[in-house]
Amino acid sequence: MQFKQSNLPWLNRNLLGFGIASFLSDASHEVVPLVLPALVMHLVGSQQAPYYLGIISGVSTAAASVTTLFSGWMNDHIINRKPLILSGYAASGLLVGCMGAAQSWVSVLLLHAGAWVGRGLTSAPRNAMMADATDPAYYGHAFGFRQAMDTAGAVAGPLIVYFLSSQPLPVIFFVTLIPGILAFLALLFLIQEIPHTKSQNPWVPLSELPRSFFIFLGSILIFGVGNFNKTLLLLRVQNNLAASGMVAALSIATLLYIFRNIVQAAASYGIGALSDRVGRKALLGLCGFVVFGCMSFALIWATDNLVLLSVIFLLSGISAGSVSTLEKSVAADLLPEQVRGTGYGILLTVDSVGDLLSSLMVGFLWTAFSPEIAFLYGAIMSFIAAAMLIPLGRYH
Repeated sequence: MQFKQSNLPWLNRNLLGFGIASFLSDASHEVVPLVLPALVMHLVGSQQAPYYLGIISGVSTAAASVTTLFSGWMNDHIINRKPLILSGYAASGLLVGCMGAAQSWVSVLLLHAGAWVGRGLTSAPRNAMMADATDPAYYGHAFGFRQAMDTAGAVAGPLIVYFLSSQPLPVIFFVTLIPGILAFLALLFLIQEIPHTKSQNPWVPLSELPRSFFIFLGSILIFGVGNFNKTLLLLRVQNNLAASGMVAALSIATLLYIFRNIVQAAASYGIGALSDRVGRKALLGLCGFVVFGCMSFALIWATDNLVLLSVIFLLSGISAGSVSTLEKSVAADLLPEQVRGTGYGILLTVDSVGDLLSSLMVGFLWTAFSPEIAFLYGAIMSFIAAAMLIPLGRYH
């Protein structure tokens, strides 16, 4: 594929389409972590909410991981990848909206898991198509841009919650159908199929993937098993602010979450672009893993101090933006084109397995012992993951 010289040589039609769709889709999805705790507390009670939230997020990410592995394999063996991506966006957008009609935690689980399966269908083919369409010199810019657009949608989603916080929960969920449908339309009209090298082997052997990729996966897995779902972060903050009343606690948590997502959007593009110049390993370890460990450690203190809470959300945004951008950029560096979809499927599956284990473990530690023990666990695992990156050589 030829790359045109311009002021933004990394920005092409597919990347723009994925960016717009990511913004709209995340405006829909990011309503969930804010409103889901309140919905689950309404259905099962506040004492059992952390346990059931852990189950819901864990099972959903596990289901998404299986789908992601399948869609990554499909990416390497089909010519037309656009229908696969469109079906995933359609499913996730519709099912998130339907959560407003849930009457039990089981129905919440099924709808949430179904929506995350839709997301699993899109992730690996989207990342592979982006890498195929981008000059390797600009992987950090390209993946950082898409992640920044994704996170900008994560600002719009909480704004929806903030302005509708006085409305019944079903209304807030139903409103998410609007950006979900628009995301599907953006992909339908903007994304174009591009030629790519198909794998000639119907069953891609692991030996076709480079050894350095598996070393990288090990550090991602260790980080993942401590990287608890942001829903638990928001639950912790809402509990800390409970003395202010439920509506006030939700409003303050929403504003803090918006601040976090603004930071994440800036970090996604800024750190991604920086990685094109200085390399990605050190940035991933420091800005991604170590910063998350510091944030987890700070959550040990049950505080309602808005300054400390702002610092916690600042660190969360920096870590999330760094990890989500750099892990995909590193994978693009390491993976040969003909197995890129499979490699991304494995990477995202490892992410999902880590999310499953961390959600279940942190939810269990919180309920069985204390939130302090749960967040200390998250901090320790993050620091171990950062140390695991040290033996890896410098690479772009």
